[in-house]
Amino acid sequence: MIQDIMPHQFDLTYRQPKAEDGDYLLYIKNNKTLLKKREDGSYEIPLAADFPEEKAWIEEQAYYLFSIDKKAYFYISSMNQGETETFEFCPTQAFRTLSPLHQAFAGITATQIGRWKESRRYCGHCGHEMKNSETERALVCPECGQTEYPKICPAVIVAITDGDRLLMSRYRVSRSNYRSYALIAGFVEIGETFEDTVRREVMEEVGLKVKNVRYYKSQPWAFSDTEMIGFFAELDGDDTIKLQEDELSEAGWFHRDEIPDETILNSVGSELKMVFKYGSMEKFFEATGLRHPVGAV
Repeated sequence: MIQDIMPHQFDLTYRQPKAEDGDYLLYIKNNKTLLKKREDGSYEIPLAADFPEEKAWIEEQAYYLFSIDKKAYFYISSMNQGETETFEFCPTQAFRTLSPLHQAFAGITATQIGRWKESRRYCGHCGHEMKNSETERALVCPECGQTEYPKICPAVIVAITDGDRLLMSRYRVSRSNYRSYALIAGFVEIGETFEDTVRREVMEEVGLKVKNVRYYKSQPWAFSDTEMIGFFAELDGDDTIKLQEDELSEAGWFHRDEIPDETILNSVGSELKMVFKYGSMEKFFEATGLRHPVGAV
């Protein structure tokens, strides 16, 4: 999955250093990130040194995010630098395929922090401009003391099984730009356990009852400010699907042999499908010959 970056070491310890030339810099504007073009047409995260004319501004304004292998990453919300033959503002989805994987993880995590900072510029209690906390990753109102932490929304995703069949669906175009088959997923509501959310979302989206709800694993999914909690569940009773048409365009039962192999295993949803199809991720890698990413089980 996208966070499985070992042997690279992700360090989220809060610090307030100044950006140096060798540090990575993520300039995020209107939910797009300024990336550097490689000669082969792919992209990479630029260094602070790539913007020599902005050096003083970067040292003053860049916000420390985290480090990977002791290499620091910084966020900045404004610079004079625009798009050129070397630099391009890329949508957040670009980080789904950015290589190497630890840079994709760094980029998408940075965009989550960037969205949070931009959406919390003013205090929701008194309207005063927020300031960076000096002690933790938070925004603090100097007027009333209101404190805001990065936005993280818990959500569930569930592989619903019935013997050798798996339920898969497609989102409506108006709801998501993801066009492949997906599993049922939804955000946790007030007062719910994760298991309650599984049962409610399945009933709402496809009109089915489930039993034996079993936790699989979780992952940070910064594309939607989400912490995804993955589950397996078994059909309980009638298998007739009643589609929630404002959310889904289609849904159906698929035999193991009908489930397409995943080639980009960056999500817990992808793993859930492959674990059901093959019995385990180890068997999936053996059968497909795909590289076994460190951290997958």
